[in-house]
Amino acid sequence: MRRRHSVILLLSAASLSGCVSQSRTPRELTANSTETFTAEQIARSGFTNAWDFLRARARRYDFYEDRYGRPRGIKTRRGRSTINMAGSDMPMILIDGARLGDFTALRDLPADAISSIDLLSGITGTAAEGTNAAAGVIYIHTWEASGG
Repeated sequence: MRRRHSVILLLSAASLSGCVSQSRTPRELTANSTETFTAEQIARSGFTNAWDFLRARARRYDFYEDRYGRPRGIKTRRGRSTINMAGSDMPMILIDGARLGDFTALRDLPADAISSIDLLSGITGTAAEGTNAAAGVIYIHTWEASGG
């Protein structure tokens, strides 16, 4: 009986060490959870406004428009949450530090006015902006605010 328990413990320890060795380090998680687009990348894309650029390049989100082509919403692609909180599947959008409440403003923001765009995952966004950013954060920095 004693031998049987030691074999079970040995197998359990081996399976745990296999799981631990495959885990990702915090540095890898941070690197993969933030995506940055520079002004040069935005200019080369050929898109004329922030909405069209994000719709094509921010692959972690789904973008919704009404039948007239006006922006209606942005939702995360991570799947439906088991916790039903209002807005928990929509990213927080900040333009030069001011929270954006209306998605149509992204269509009105010219691409050549943007100095950079940072996309943060839900985990990184929550750490940076609090629990209202569970679906991530889209930081848009303009030339006007950056002094350029």
